[in-house]
Amino acid sequence: MKKSKLFLAAAGLSACVLYASCIGSFGLFNKFAAWNVNATKYKIVNGIIGIILSPVYGICLTADWIVLNTIEFWTGKPLLASVGETRHVVGSDGNAYVIVTEEDGYRIENATQGGEMRMVFDEGDQTWSLAQDGEERKLVRLNDDKTLTVFAPDGRQVTVANDEEGLAQVRDMFGPVASFISAQ
Repeated sequence: MKKSKLFLAAAGLSACVLYASCIGSFGLFNKFAAWNVNATKYKIVNGIIGIILSPVYGICLTADWIVLNTIEFWTGKPLLASVGETRHVVGSDGNAYVIVTEEDGYRIENATQGGEMRMVFDEGDQTWSLAQDGEERKLVRLNDDKTLTVFAPDGRQVTVANDEEGLAQVRDMFGPVASFISAQ
């Protein structure tokens, strides 16, 4: 009896150490819960579906906690990306924007004035680019030493720290045009 209690305590402590700071996004559980809440237009029916499918919640939670969140922690990327997710935002300029998550970045539509652009991430060279009107221009590269290389429109490349001080340097370089960065 004492050995089994000691084993359970050791296993619990080990789990705490192994999964410390490994909370993750619980993507599978949250996607299932979101589906359940919007399964029908009737809340009572959605509640009944939730009760009937309650074992699925446990399976999703366990899969997230043990496998998916751990992989997300070590790779830095959620396995269940939100490709196709659409957000509606109003910019500091007063325009309404529709932002659609794509596999390699974001498509941003100006719903007020029209027009569209894409923010594209190239995983190979860790670079974010702006694609608009058939042209693509590099904006920033994420460097191995945790700094950022910013590509200015005039061809300059400036490396800054990935912190508030680096952000201030970018704002100083580009002036008011870079104020949109603070809204991100």
